[in-house]
Amino acid sequence: MPAFLPSGSCATFCAALAHNLIRWTAMLGEITPAEHLVVARTVRTRFVSIPGRLVSPGGRPILRAPLEWPWAKAFQRALELLRALPPVPV
Repeated sequence: MPAFLPSGSCATFCAALAHNLIRWTAMLGEITPAEHLVVARTVRTRFVSIPGRLVSPGGRPILRAPLEWPWAKAFQRALELLRALPPVPV
């Protein structure tokens, strides 16, 4: 018996949305230089799948990543750039 699969249009929409979110985050956060192609797998393995813990001492969330994590500075820089963006008017 075939497994249940979502309709083609829903799956296509979700894939396009995930792709666009990765591309915009990489561009606005300046994860890679402009002349390099951003590959979604690279962004996922370096910045989305973070080997850390989210803790909240005193109610403020803090991400604790390993000290030897090779992309820590790039992640911190991208996070600061994304947080500095003005809010989108609704």
